[in-house]
Amino acid sequence: MTPAPLSDDPNGRHRDPVTGAVTEEALLHFLEAVLGMAEPVGPQVGMLCLGIDGLDGITARHGIAVRDAALLGIADRMHERIRVQDLVGRVDAGFGICLADIFPSQAVAAGERLLRSIRATPVPTPVGALALTCSIGLVLSRGGEELAPALLDRARDLREAARRAGGDGLVTSFEAGAD
Repeated sequence: MTPAPLSDDPNGRHRDPVTGAVTEEALLHFLEAVLGMAEPVGPQVGMLCLGIDGLDGITARHGIAVRDAALLGIADRMHERIRVQDLVGRVDAGFGICLADIFPSQAVAAGERLLRSIRATPVPTPVGALALTCSIGLVLSRGGEELAPALLDRARDLREAARRAGGDGLVTSFEAGAD
């Protein structure tokens, strides 16, 4: 079950102006609603945090316009590859995806597909196409186990672990075959 979608948001308060993804606040609101509807058995709720590897260096070398083009390109890929019940939002300098009603193996497969998609096709920018990689942290929870901010913090921590391990990878807090 998926919560009602965000309002049309005519003032843009809940959308990132560069990527069109929802804000972190809106993503947390959605995540909290999904956690509130989750059952203690069966599919779980996933939180995926993605950071673009080397984004600060890209910004320093090429400027904000190139950074924004990279963010927009990644956001477009994420929106193309999520299920209708999932939601992409901005988290820190990167992104998050709330994965509603998902089994561990499906969540890992989704994260791996996203990594491959970003790695495979350079993103168009004002200085030409940029090959990018990303670091992903992925956690799962069942209804009533934890609040949305705690789940997001765990996903952030794992994203940073993926970055420390060299980037271009996925770190999870669970076994992929534990469906």
